[in-house]
Amino acid sequence: MFVVEDSAGFRQRTIAALEEVPGVCVVGWSGGEDEATAAIGRLRPRFVVLDIRLAQGCGLGVLEAVKRLDAPPIIAVLTNYPEPQYRARCAELGADHFFYKAAGLDSLLEAVRRAAEGTAASARPAGAPESVDRAITGREGRNDS
Repeated sequence: MFVVEDSAGFRQRTIAALEEVPGVCVVGWSGGEDEATAAIGRLRPRFVVLDIRLAQGCGLGVLEAVKRLDAPPIIAVLTNYPEPQYRARCAELGADHFFYKAAGLDSLLEAVRRAAEGTAASARPAGAPESVDRAITGREGRNDS
């Protein structure tokens, strides 16, 4: 697990919550595009939590670069910018999940639990509306195309 988030307080809370999930180990974090892209390429985490707005660069640049890797990680965008243009651009670049920070971490943590358990990595969180994954891929499940 790798976290790309420039807000120190939110990053710390997110990492603490992620590390409560059985089988999850956060191997690194970054608050900037260049550093994150290099570290993800080097560390090869299975799952990345990615903010769009960063201190240096943009999360969209990280998403685009990381999805070009052989066997790219699952990418969950976690942002304060839920507008349709951001969702659409993240989908175009290959994001597997898109979560709104203000809604809390529950949906993100459920996706991480499923990935850690080896179940369908982007299966809909329990009790979530059907549109959670469809907002990204236009269909249920992970976008492997």
